[in-house]
Formats: sequence, C-alpha cells, structure tokens
Amino acid sequence: MARIRSIHPAIFTDETFVTLGHPARLLWIGLWCEADDQGVFGWKPLSLHMRLTPTAKEDVAGLLEELAAANCVRRFDIDGRPYGVIRNFVRHQRPKRPREYHPLPDELRSYAGFNEDGSRPDATTGRKRFDAEEGISGAEPERVPNRVETRSGSRSQMETETETETETEESLPNGRGASAPASPTAVTALPDWRERLFRQGLASVTEMTGKPIGPARTLIGKWLRDAKDDARKVLRTIEDAQEQNAAEPVAWIEAALKARPAQRSDSLQFTMGRG
Repeated sequence: MARIRSIHPAIFTDETFVTLGHPARLLWIGLWCEADDQGVFGWKPLSLHMRLTPTAKEDVAGLLEELAAANCVRRFDIDGRPYGVIRNFVRHQRPKRPREYHPLPDELRSYAGFNEDGSRPDATTGRKRFDAEEGISGAEPERVPNRVETRSGSRSQMETETETETETEESLPNGRGASAPASPTAVTALPDWRERLFRQGLASVTEMTGKPIGPARTLIGKWLRDAKDDARKVLRTIEDAQEQNAAEPVAWIEAALKARPAQRSDSLQFTMGRG
C-alpha cells in the first residue's frame, strides 16, 4: 500500500544522490512510498515497475542493483522471499502510528536507522541532519531550521514539516489531508478506483500469487463482477490480503469479498469532501 512520505531538502545536494542516474533517483524516492514504516519493501522488480514507473521503459531490476551498489538499499531474503531495506529510513520518516508489515532481521535494524536498543529515534534525534551518519553520505549541510512560534512555544520548521505525514486512507485525491477542515458544500474529484484497481491491485495480485499479468487481470475481473463492479471494495480487499501476508491469497480475497460491505465510490461522503 502506497504511503505519504517526507523528503528532506538536503537530499538534492547529497554526494551519493547526485551520482545516481535520474531514473535511480526517482525510483529511490518512490521506494520510500512503497516501503512499510521500517523501510522494508518487497524486492519485486515487476511489481515495483507497475507501481512506481508504469509508463517508463526502465530496467527496474538494474536500477535496484544501482541503488544497492550505492548503499542506498540492501537486499535480503527470508523464507525464499526477497526483500529490500532502505538505509536510515526511520531516521527521516516519522509516521504517527508506525506499521511494520514485512520482516526485518535484527542485524539490519541499525541499517534501517533504529537505535542500538532496537527502538525508533525520538523527536529530538535522527531528524537533525542529513549526513554520513544519518543520510546517504556527504557533509552535514549548513542549515539552521527556522523557528515557528506557536501557542505552546517555538518548534523548528523541520519538525513541523515532517509531521505532516498521514495514512493514505486519510488523504483525499487532491492531496488535502483528513485533518483539513472540510466545507459542507465542497465537491472533490472522485478517485478512479477502476484504474487504480487494474494498476495497483494488479501489481499486488501478481506479486502475491505469482500469476502472469493476463491471468491476474482475469482474476480481478471476476472479483469485480462478484463485487457488483465495486472497484474500491476489491482494491481494499487485495491490499488487506497483502498486508496480512495471506498464505492462500485468492481464497482469502474471495472469502473477504463475500463478508465485506460495499464501499461505493460515488457515495455522498465523497461528493461532500469527506474521505
């Protein structure tokens, strides 16, 4: 499931980042959205290509190797499944409710940016700089965070900026977070759930089942008919199956679709500006 992430402005002058090719830079940033909240993602070049670069003719497998050679990511295998972990991910991404869907070996937790005791960096550490210790490489940038005065006291702008992350489900298609006040008469554009189903959902099904794109597309079409053309319901069920690491994903999804209530994308809550 894609997630909203923060980008530190110092990354664009980082020595290692600027030595990467442009496609590798874009993929690396895209991996932040694809990874769970500990920086782990499935090392699936085809699925990543469909999710992150669907219109580009890039060799994602080669780009992953380029990132690994630059020490931006590291590959590992568990139970025959390949995964990748992003270096120092948890030092720069600050989710309010961290969710860890993938396994991460203890010996790689420090690589992901966890403290020596296995805990996450708190609000006063891991967010101050982007250098050889906490970023990719390069010297610490000469940057003093601006101060923002609030009723509860002053806080650094860097801290307030990195706390804007919300769960994907809590954001509207136009990028406005769920915490923003919604006007009772505001009308927002409806998300194209069918297009998302056959893009994001298709990538998830091929990854979970190992089926080629054609049979996976046919399977999604069957589920869509069974769900009375409720593309949002089918997509959410596929995402749930992936997050639960269902051993039998097809049976799991079909059973969940029968038990799950309809989630009509044209309901009043969307037209009234509520997610």
